[in-house]
Amino acid sequence: MNHSDSNSNHPGSRTEDLLRFSRRSMFAQLILISCLGALALGMAIWPDGSAARLVTGMPWMIPIGTVFLVTALRSSLRGQKWDPNSPEAKRIFSDELRRASMSRATRAAFIVVLVAQLPLALLLFHLPALRAVMAMAVSTITLGMLTVTALFLYFDRE
Repeated sequence: MNHSDSNSNHPGSRTEDLLRFSRRSMFAQLILISCLGALALGMAIWPDGSAARLVTGMPWMIPIGTVFLVTALRSSLRGQKWDPNSPEAKRIFSDELRRASMSRATRAAFIVVLVAQLPLALLLFHLPALRAVMAMAVSTITLGMLTVTALFLYFDRE
């Protein structure tokens, strides 16, 4: 009997599997935010550039890629269902250390976003006003989401 067989009968193994799934989902979210943010920033800075042509030429790429990513994540559950109302999921969501990690990540991300405004403005001041505003918005949102997700993964590591 190998270790995974003996662990599958353990009552806490489902919670541990769902916790690993949650962490993998957060990492996938980090990748998805990076890709979408880079595409949106490219479109905002260079509206006639290759990023804009890629998105307008293949608008199906983003939803298909997202569905592929979600399907790959769901398959990692190995037949188990992710039910947010299950006792195991509620235990994961209500974990005090995870909540503290998210709180720390949110505060730090807020500071990062505030501090980044002046350098972003200085980097983008040469663009026409509308493109500069769009690039500022996209980069601020992307930076905030990436920072929260990355810091949460860092603070919540085992």
